[in-house]
Amino acid sequence: MKYTLFALALTAGSTSAFTLNFVNNCGYTIWPAIGAAPNGSPNPSIAYGTTLGQGGFASFGISDTAIGVRAWGRTGCDSNGANCATGNCNGGLVCTDGGITSGVLLSEFGYANFGPNFGGERTSWDLSHVSASINIPTRLSVSDGQSVTCTPSSCPPDQAYDSPTDYAADRNSALGQTYTHTFCP
Repeated sequence: MKYTLFALALTAGSTSAFTLNFVNNCGYTIWPAIGAAPNGSPNPSIAYGTTLGQGGFASFGISDTAIGVRAWGRTGCDSNGANCATGNCNGGLVCTDGGITSGVLLSEFGYANFGPNFGGERTSWDLSHVSASINIPTRLSVSDGQSVTCTPSSCPPDQAYDSPTDYAADRNSALGQTYTHTFCP
């Protein structure tokens, strides 16, 4: 397995982070990407990508206080990670548009404070294919035991957003969790 570790320092002084793993169980190469576009504006300081062959693994650290973080898989890219058949972005291997142009299934993450009576500081997370296609069957699982799965043949609204106002897919977890984005679960 190929192990890659990138740390994203998003907030000065922040020592807490969550981990985002990618696992490729597909019989083809995947080009995973991470970006951020809080409130629809790309944040190029959070822009990473890699190539995963079959059985490949990559891991990224992301500040617990980051918002607007997105992760997705790309297929059919050229040797530079650009010109992808699905999930294409601006920037090639390292996307600089925060996933706005990807048009595929995304995992989304962001810091939230639900207040002392509702869990306090947490990471809000989900899968989403609003106005997008489901290019790769995907399971997103969390070290706290939660998991959602979306495939082209089965992606109910409680597993992934399919419209901007369908909140059945909302999830949240304590800060510092590990999220595993498994392609072809």
